[in-house]
Amino acid sequence: MSEIISFSLPADIVFGIDSLLKLSDVIHAKGDKVIIITEPLFYDNKLIGQVERLLKSFNIDYIIYDEITADSGSEDISNIAILSQTARVDAIIGLGGQKCLNIAKSVGLIAPHDKSFYYYLKHTEELDTKIPVILIPTTIRDYFALSNTIYYKDQDIGYSKLFTHPKLYADYVIFDPVLSSDISQNIMTLMLIEMLGFAIDSIMSPKSSIFTDTLLFKTIETINSNFDHILEYPDDLEVRKNICLGGLFLMFAGRITGFGLLQSLVLGINSYLKIPKLSIVAPILPHILEFLIQSAPEKFVKIANCLNLDTKSDSIVESALKVPEYFQIITDTHKIPSRLSEFGVIKEILYKLADHSTTFPFYTNSMKVISKEDIYNILYSSL
Repeated sequence: MSEIISFSLPADIVFGIDSLLKLSDVIHAKGDKVIIITEPLFYDNKLIGQVERLLKSFNIDYIIYDEITADSGSEDISNIAILSQTARVDAIIGLGGQKCLNIAKSVGLIAPHDKSFYYYLKHTEELDTKIPVILIPTTIRDYFALSNTIYYKDQDIGYSKLFTHPKLYADYVIFDPVLSSDISQNIMTLMLIEMLGFAIDSIMSPKSSIFTDTLLFKTIETINSNFDHILEYPDDLEVRKNICLGGLFLMFAGRITGFGLLQSLVLGINSYLKIPKLSIVAPILPHILEFLIQSAPEKFVKIANCLNLDTKSDSIVESALKVPEYFQIITDTHKIPSRLSEFGVIKEILYKLADHSTTFPFYTNSMKVISKEDIYNILYSSL
C-alpha cells in the first residue's frame, strides 16, 4: 500500500491508493449508522459491494439510496433527507460523481430539519445544524467538493440552479485513485481536457495567488506530461495517483479562487440544452482562452511553458495564443467534437443560451468585465 496523506481544509481529507479502507475509522468518529447516496452503475463494477463489505466488517449499519440518475435533483434531496431523518443516520456518504456528491452535501444540511428542500431555499437562516457528510469521489476530480456551493436540478422547472450556505460543506473527503480505474478512455480524455480548462479558469481568477498558481501550474504540467500515458496504460496506479493529485489541487484552488467564465458556460449550456458537461468544454474552451488572453498574457505564457510549448522566439501575445491552439490540436488528435453545432446548437438560440449562462454568475469572477454580449460572441465562435 502506498502512503496515504491526511489533512484538513476545512474538511478532513484522506488521499491515496486504498484510502477507502479508512472509511470505517471516519464513520466511527461520528456514529455507527449511515446512508449511502450513489448511482446504480456502481453495482456493475462491484464498488457498492466493496463498500458494503467494509461497513459490515466493522459492524456499521447502513442503508443505500441507489437511484441517482442524470435527472436527479431537488425532489431527490427532499426524499433522501426524509429517509435519513426517519432512519436516524449518523452520517451521509456520497459515493460517485459530482451529482451524487452535491446531493449528499445538501441532504446533510436538510435532513436534521423538518421541512422540504424547497422551503429552506427561501429560509436558509433556519438551517442551523447538519449531519456529517463523507464524500467519496469516483472520478479524478470534483470542483465543488470543498466548496459551500452546489448546483442541483430544480425538477419543477427542469433547469439547474446554485445553492450556497455557510454549512454546505463536506466534513470528510476520501479521495482514492483506485476508484477511478473504470473510467473509459473517451471519458478520461474529456476529463483531462476539462481539468486543464478549469485549472486555467482558476489561474485567471482575480483571487488567485502565488500559492494557488503554484498548485495549478503544477497540475497543468502533470496532466500534460501524463496525458498520453494514462490513456494508453490506464492501470498504471502511480500515474493515476499523480493525475488525481492534480484533481485535489483543483479542489483546493476552486475553494480559494472561486470559479470563472468556463464554469458559467458549462453549467449554463448543460442546464439549458442537457448536453453532458464533459462534452461542452472542448468546443468552448479555445474561444474562452482567446477572449481572456489580453487580461493577463504573461500568465498564459507560463501556462504555455507548463504545456511544454515552444515560446522562446515568440512575442508574449504570440506565445499566449499557443495555449488555445494546444486545445484545438488535442481535440483534432483524439477526434473529439469541437463545435457546439455538432450537438445541435444553432445560432438562433445563442442569446437565450447566453442569458441562461448568466444565471451562474461565476463569470463575474474575472480579471476583466464580461458582458452578456461577450458570452454570446464566445458561443457564436464555438458553433
